[in-house]
Amino acid sequence: MSTSSNAANVQEDKMVTTVRPNQYAYTWKIQNCSTWLATVKGVQSSFQFPYDESCKIVTNAIVSNHKKLTKKLPETLPGSLSNDLKNLVDGEKYGDVTVQVADQRFLAYKGILSARSSVFASMFEHEMLETIENCVTIDDIEPDVFRELLRYIYTDQLTPTSMDTMAHKLYTAADKYDIATLKSLCRRHIMTNLRWKTAADTLVLADMHNDHEMKQETLQFLSGSVAVNVTKTTGWKTMVQTHPHLVNETVWALAAKLPPT
Repeated sequence: MSTSSNAANVQEDKMVTTVRPNQYAYTWKIQNCSTWLATVKGVQSSFQFPYDESCKIVTNAIVSNHKKLTKKLPETLPGSLSNDLKNLVDGEKYGDVTVQVADQRFLAYKGILSARSSVFASMFEHEMLETIENCVTIDDIEPDVFRELLRYIYTDQLTPTSMDTMAHKLYTAADKYDIATLKSLCRRHIMTNLRWKTAADTLVLADMHNDHEMKQETLQFLSGSVAVNVTKTTGWKTMVQTHPHLVNETVWALAAKLPPT
């Protein structure tokens, strides 16, 4: 740094913003007042600056205090996608494909069905009759069950009571159309609410759909104290006729729990 009689030519310094004859003006953004005061004193006594009675230091203090915004902002509106798509299911006004289920027709969009189900996707990707005529016929699902299936495909939700009345049927539909999340949801509900009155039906369901996890849990349930009651149910009597091998597996599960003789 060097000085002259009329003006001071100060080399670039991060603290010096402007220089005028016999006067140095500094601008600091003060973050620590004690450090700031020490800096000013250091400048006053520095040999790099001319110091006499005519020399003065002018400081412009800029004190910043960033405060958090305390005013409460309005809440954002909740998302409405599920409700909007639900209206498509309930309204039955829009779609590019008709699904015929028994004596009822449902309008749907191929894109949504395909995005949610690999079975529907495969159906619409190939030159099948359904693709040409934009009409799909389903003859192994009841209309009420298909409506719930369609609701889940569109919204990822079910009506509150649907699981209590059609969990087994929804499980079957979910497995057929490869909707894994719905299948898992149904499985959880079925196993959480497993009772001796429905145990035989659940065992048959698990066996038909190769659900090893559900089958093993049901066999464990049947091998407990409820076994006698289960054999009195209509489901058990039907299973004896249609799936006799499951009767044998239940007996083996019971035998495995008996103490050794």
